[in-house]
Amino acid sequence: MQELLYLSSFAVAFSICAILLPSYIRKARQVGIVGEDIHKPGNPKIAECGGVILVIAYLIGLFAFIPFIDELAVDKLDIIGTAATVLLSSFVGFIDDVYETRWRVKVLTPLIGGIPLAAMQLRRTTISMPFGVLDFAMLGLLGLIFLYWVVVPFIVTACANAVNMFAGLNGLEAGSTLIIAVALSFLCIVRGKVLGLIILIPFLGALLAFLLYNWYPSRVFPGDVGTFGMGAVIACCAMLAYLERAVFFMFIPHTVNAIMFFIGKLKSREPPKQAPMNPDGTLPAPTIWSLRSIILRIRPMKEKTALYVMLLIVAAAALLGTLVYGI
Repeated sequence: MQELLYLSSFAVAFSICAILLPSYIRKARQVGIVGEDIHKPGNPKIAECGGVILVIAYLIGLFAFIPFIDELAVDKLDIIGTAATVLLSSFVGFIDDVYETRWRVKVLTPLIGGIPLAAMQLRRTTISMPFGVLDFAMLGLLGLIFLYWVVVPFIVTACANAVNMFAGLNGLEAGSTLIIAVALSFLCIVRGKVLGLIILIPFLGALLAFLLYNWYPSRVFPGDVGTFGMGAVIACCAMLAYLERAVFFMFIPHTVNAIMFFIGKLKSREPPKQAPMNPDGTLPAPTIWSLRSIILRIRPMKEKTALYVMLLIVAAAALLGTLVYGI
């Protein structure tokens, strides 16, 4: 029974995303919701904010579990809360896509998306850290307040921003998140974490369909609405399936990239918004304040090669997180 429900949810999310995206791409191009792909000859205009369709497909696939919640023996409030977290985070990303808010605002606003997840964690007192478990109840009421209103929302905003900052190559955001989601799904299967699978299965379906159009060469970009939503799904799985330690290690490339980004910001040495490809077709590395730029300075590459290298690094981190968690 469970396997059939998982398959149905995957199929629903995949089908909706695959069916709606072509129409969205055409309409986005007609009304000017586009961005330039500066790493291609002629800087072609690509449909932006395609993450709207990704999130819609995911949420519909997620809610497909609701009528069968008794058979799955999970709390439907966890599903509703996950949907609220993803929806709020994606909405914040959409606002940024529309108004192009400053980076300080962009970093902090996903905290709003963490509120539903924090509400779902009110009976929880511990967080699985990289090398142990931290019990906030030991700090009394102040410790629990810090957990619910600081730590949990921070996990959501950290995951959302980490995925967003990892962007820059066709298919990188969705491809890297798919690798992490597959690794987490494996852990959920091995450890019998039904709620984790409920969160991830429709996500895998929507992501795979999205990658059909987002993979190199992209016909649609996710936008912040998509990257924030992707990060929020991973955050919900980490917290609700108690996989924080695994996600910490799986996100090492994203974390390193984010730290370098912030250092560059503090030093006022951020890369220019427009950095077109070099005459020989290789990608530019105008700064050292990103993981991709460091790799490109070590060895110049064209976009497709750089994409595979970055995904390979994410895959290695996903394997590390799987092994550290213990299978």
